[in-house]
Amino acid sequence: MKKTAYILLLLAGTALPSGAQNSIDRMVRQYSSAGQSTFTSAVERDPSTRAVIKVVNTLKSKNMNAKPFKQAFEKEAQTADSQLTVSKDKTTLILTTESQGHPRIYMLRYDPDNHMDVEVTIIINFKKQPKNSKQ
Repeated sequence: MKKTAYILLLLAGTALPSGAQNSIDRMVRQYSSAGQSTFTSAVERDPSTRAVIKVVNTLKSKNMNAKPFKQAFEKEAQTADSQLTVSKDKTTLILTTESQGHPRIYMLRYDPDNHMDVEVTIIINFKKQPKNSKQ
């Protein structure tokens, strides 16, 4: 119970208002408490100030259906930069967006044959980007 509460607090604390991508964040939060999934979160901090630089959240499951995630990613692709890569054994959908000056990357990987073996990764970069920088 403590682990689930900690995960939910961590997700709530790291989630920025990011427009439409909130649906993907909600799905990851919902599935992270499912028994057949693994959720990890890593936080990178500036050693001198202890300020958060980057948060990487990953949800994995070999038994989860990728179709709900695929639908959410395809819907959100209308409002973000998107990239689709299809190979023999993995399909990867990547969405890149920015919220309050912080870049966010959403990545969905799954087996294209059976829509299982799901991995969702969310990367939130809190490091301030120079205003004149083009990335």
